[in-house]
Amino acid sequence: MGSKQILIKGGKNWFEFSKSQTGQLDYVGKVADGEVVNVADYQKIESSAYFSLGQYLYVQDELNCSPSLFVSSETDISDKDSYEFLLHIGALLCAVEAKNAFLAGMLYWRRRKSFEKYERLAQFIMQPLAAEILFALVYGQLNAISEEDIPLIFDEAKKSLDFNPEKETLEQAFVRYFKAKKCVLTLPVVGTNHYHWSPYSNVFENLFQNITPNEFETQVKNIYEAKRNSYANLSVALQAEPYNPVDKDAIAVMIENIDAKLAGNSVYEKTGYIRATAAHIIRTAKPKTMAFSARLVQLSEREIVMEIKM
Repeated sequence: MGSKQILIKGGKNWFEFSKSQTGQLDYVGKVADGEVVNVADYQKIESSAYFSLGQYLYVQDELNCSPSLFVSSETDISDKDSYEFLLHIGALLCAVEAKNAFLAGMLYWRRRKSFEKYERLAQFIMQPLAAEILFALVYGQLNAISEEDIPLIFDEAKKSLDFNPEKETLEQAFVRYFKAKKCVLTLPVVGTNHYHWSPYSNVFENLFQNITPNEFETQVKNIYEAKRNSYANLSVALQAEPYNPVDKDAIAVMIENIDAKLAGNSVYEKTGYIRATAAHIIRTAKPKTMAFSARLVQLSEREIVMEIKM
């Protein structure tokens, strides 16, 4: 392990980088599962807080971590570009490993100037999810990003899509892509302000109010663990609405009411929709699929994100 120069720890995973004597930074890859990692003599640096668990009520298990950077004593990362890249890449690595294309895309978009200084490395890291990241950014959110603004992702996604702009549009390429293979998408729910599903629970709030001082730390930990498990186990219904008078390709999102579930009742409440453009592409590719397998992967006061298996 002493030969490893730079390591990033994200949850249960370790990712390795190297730096040559001439200053060239390179991504070695994910450390094999089960390999013993000893960083006792390494410099530990916490990753940038641009990805912070504090802004979420819930994230999927694979992302429930704060990445840390470990640098061997023989390795110099003090130059601005290397240090900035390594400080931010940990969260992106974790998002790609978790197959959360929407989060990976948003993390890249927010720090693209840092990542594009080592565009070959960033492109290689995002390559397994390039098409799904492009779909999420261009079609999945209300504040859509043009493919022209993310050439690094677009160029890599074109390879996965086998996209030829002289023969088809990008939408048509995604329809063909979704027809040909099984995909996992991560997309935000839109229109949530029109519905009454709440991410908060009166049951848990009441438990917090009844904490006793002598067992404060233990009780808070137990309540948060129970709350996290409740979010993780919420059932999600993602269903087509061909009868919708506004949009025949609409895909509605319904999530169980938290307090009703805690009381032993499974009560679904409409939460919103998949963005219309994304829904149109999905429904065109899968016209006979009326219900999609889905789960909650991110939840904050401003955003609900679903993982969708197609």
